[in-house]
Amino acid sequence: MVTDFTPGERAGLWAVAALGFLGLNGVFGFAVLFRPQMLAAAMSNPLAVVFVVEALVLTGVLAYLLQRWQVTRLHWTWFVLLALAGSLAFAVPLAVLWKKSPVGSRQ
Repeated sequence: MVTDFTPGERAGLWAVAALGFLGLNGVFGFAVLFRPQMLAAAMSNPLAVVFVVEALVLTGVLAYLLQRWQVTRLHWTWFVLLALAGSLAFAVPLAVLWKKSPVGSRQ
């Protein structure tokens, strides 16, 4: 599996990670802090709960697959924590970028 990215691809992945953490997660954080009734309404909607459960299941599956395919050096528990703290749009780019070791270090 090819995991070497061009500088443009790396910049794009960093942009997606930033959008996932600051944008998508920012909206969620705003809603939780300033509009908690929206979160309560979403969790009382069975369709929304299905999407949340699906996202949690796929987070675990992605954590397993990324490590199994050796796409990332990031341990699966860190991937899950990053996904829960940010979003999958934050965790996936970060995990695949983690594969690249810093200049001068050995793997």
